[in-house]
This record gives sequence, C-alpha cells and structure tokens, in this order.
Amino acid sequence: MNLNIIASVGKLQSTALFMLVVSLGFSQNPITNAKGVSDPHVRVFNDTIYLFSGHDSSPEDKLWDMKDWRVFSSTNLLDWKHVQTISPEDNYMDDTSIDCWASDAATRNGNYYFYFSDKKRGIGVMTANHPTGPYVDALGKPLVSPMHDPTIFIDDDKNKTPYIVYGDKSDAYYIAELNGDMISVAETPKPITINGEAWEKAPKWMDKNYLFKHKGTYYLSWGRDYAISKNIYGPYECVGSVGNGHYLDEFAHGSFFWWKGQFYHVWCYYLKNGFKFRETIITYCHFDDDGNIVTDTGFLDKHFNNGVGQYDAEWDKIEAEWYYGISPNIKKQGNRENGFVLTDIKNGSWIKYANVNFNNNEKFEASIKGVKGKGILEIRAGNLDGPILGTISIKRKKNTDTATQQLISCDINNANGKKDVYFKFIGDKKFEMQLDCFTFKGESLSVN
Repeated sequence: MNLNIIASVGKLQSTALFMLVVSLGFSQNPITNAKGVSDPHVRVFNDTIYLFSGHDSSPEDKLWDMKDWRVFSSTNLLDWKHVQTISPEDNYMDDTSIDCWASDAATRNGNYYFYFSDKKRGIGVMTANHPTGPYVDALGKPLVSPMHDPTIFIDDDKNKTPYIVYGDKSDAYYIAELNGDMISVAETPKPITINGEAWEKAPKWMDKNYLFKHKGTYYLSWGRDYAISKNIYGPYECVGSVGNGHYLDEFAHGSFFWWKGQFYHVWCYYLKNGFKFRETIITYCHFDDDGNIVTDTGFLDKHFNNGVGQYDAEWDKIEAEWYYGISPNIKKQGNRENGFVLTDIKNGSWIKYANVNFNNNEKFEASIKGVKGKGILEIRAGNLDGPILGTISIKRKKNTDTATQQLISCDINNANGKKDVYFKFIGDKKFEMQLDCFTFKGESLSVN
C-alpha cells in the first residue's frame, strides 16, 4: 500500500480517536478537555447538568480573546459533552467580536434563557426552547447596561421571583427583579451594599458574582469570598473564604449547585501567569454547623485528577461526605477544622457511591459513632436491591457512649471492576447512627 495512504489512514484514525475523546470529555479535573473553559455557571435542568461557560481562545492569549460561549452537559458528573456553541453573530454583538465574557442561564414556563456579557458594555439575553438551544436574541439590545457578569437567581417564594445580579466593585454589584417574561426588568437596578473586610480588600475590578439561597439565607460570592444576608437586596455581611488552595483566589470565577442531594463548587483558574487562558475544576462542598460554606479542597489535595463522582477502592480512606447520592433524611454535620460526618442514618436510609473501581478487594471497614438501637448495613452493588457484597450487624459497644468512635468491618465478595455501591441501612425503631469514613483496603482505618 502507498505510504501516503497509510499515513492518511493513520491520521484519520488519530482524528477519530481525538473526536471520540472530545465527545466523551474527561472524568477528572479539569472537568473537560475542551481547553479554555472559563467563568463556569452550572444549572440543572430536567435532571441534566448544564455548564454554561466562556471560551478562552488560545493558551498564548494575553487579552481575553473570547469569541463565543460554550454549553456542556452531563448526567453523571464524569462525561461532559460539548452540546452547543453560542456565537455573538446570533445576537446584537457582531461576528468578529472577541468580547464574549461571562454568562448564565435560567428556565421559566418551559423556555430557556441565556444571559451574556458584551465585555463591560452590557448584558443581553437570548431564548430557546431547549437548554442546548439554538438560542436567538430576544431584544436586539442589552437587557441592562453598562456592566457585566450576570447571575440569574430564582427565589423560592410562591411566585418564584427571578432576579438578575451583575456589576463589579469599581461601581457596585447591582440587583433587579426580572419580569415573568425573563427578558425585561421589573424595577430600576439597585446597588448592593456589602460590609466587611473581605469586600474591602477585594480588588477594585472584582466582578465574578454568584448568588444562591440556603435555609432562608442569601449567599453572595465572588472569587474565594462571600457574604450573607436575610434580605436579597442586602446589606450583605462578609463571612470570608470558602476554602484555600487549588486556585481559590480573587481570580476564581465559579458557581455552586446541588446534584442528587450533594453540593458542589466549580471554578476556573489561569494556567499561566500573564496569559488569559483558563480551565474549570470541581469538588464537593459543604455547609458547616453554623451555615458557613466549606469548599472541600482537602478532597482536591488527595484526589484532584480523579475528580468527583467516581472512587478508587484502593484509597486509604473515603470520607462519607463525598457521596454521590443520598436518602433525603440524612444530613451532614461538622466543620472545616474537625471534618464532617453523615448523621440521622436510620432504618431505610441509603447512601450511593458511584463508579467505585475495585481491584479484588476483600475487606470493608467503616468508622461510625452515635449508635442507638440495633441495625444492619448491607453493601450492595448496582442498586438498592442489587447483589450483596457484604453485611455488617451494628450495635453500640458495651461501656461506651454515643460519642465514641467505633470501627465495623466485614468481608466483601465479588468486588472486582467498576460498580455503583449502595449502603443500605436496616434497623429497629431505635436504630440511628453516624458515618464518618470507610475503606475497602482491608487495613486498619485511620480516622484522624
């Protein structure tokens, strides 16, 4: 065969392999291999996760050359598929624009809305009948101007009132209620007052806002810091940093989201100083006993490349709070300094750890406390009624109180390959316990 033909075939095979990898995405950090994913805002629509992002054009760019926006979707936190490119050619910006700054999305009445920054000049809105688009310009002009970096927040009141937050510290963050059509404001935008050292020390250019609500409190974040208020309009009082390390700094534009009872934090970071080229990473996130945000950078310290939503049975320890899915009654309890445990585990409770990669593991050990009554832990594969890998009887040790940490263990069978693992709890009326951490390594579990 002609060598040129052989080379061409090889090139086509390589291209096909590359396209396959692109379509499947990466199951690690950074969360996709679509280089230049920046300013990530995640929304969950119809039980699918959508990442709306900016797109940094080149690793050699020094000017924020951003020619379009990207939409990715996932149903498992592992495979992020590029499902749409939104071009400025399709809105009031022009097709040669490089000013496609941060964006966000929302849904209402069966329609979907994409809010985009035209650099600092203003914020436009596009509409579609599906999260992936195609999106078309709703107004032919900015929704609000000037300023940029929109966050769309839907409150939990009976009207599901929508709001837009945008701006930067050089002037202020602004907030305005949106009308039900989602493409017009119901009031004149109002500046948000933020009190506290974290905001005072923030750079004058600080934008990157994100707003959400948890247990009646509004959380307004920027970079690595955040403030809270009981009134959506503020004033907001600074709390401080959500975490440290892994590029959680003033340049970390991110967002938070819930998925199957777990809370996550995503943000972008610059790969190289002086160059405007970013990637996006993800980790688990928690609320401590006082309602403070704790981004789990400890997980990233140990398992950055692995990412969320999958586990290796060879890890020395899997923290209980790194779960993938959970029954609604179970709660997290703890703080940044002492770590977290899962509490209120009772008869009928369950916890899921997806995609656990086993390598002929033969032992399971867990650290528990707070045991009341008697119960059983069934370790099942695939689903709650799947094959039993192991079973443990649970009761409190004699001469101990509920605060005493105790280890439980059992042999496990047929633990080979990748499996979804369910912890299924069965017990009497008094049964209750807390789960701290566990291992499949068959060695003594360290709980420090």
